[in-house]
Amino acid sequence: MFVRKKRVKGREYYYLVRSVREGNDVRQEVIEYLGADLPSKGELAEIKKRHGESA
Repeated sequence: MFVRKKRVKGREYYYLVRSVREGNDVRQEVIEYLGADLPSKGELAEIKKRHGESA
């Protein structure tokens, strides 16, 4: 899992995503929307733990 920054109409938004293989293709699956402000490292570790990844 990793954090992806996406720009929409000039504003930046953060998403927790993971890579998923579908046949021969790899795509990113959004796990959770994190908002316009990037969470702190501690908060991000808790979010990842909630979704089953040890940080």
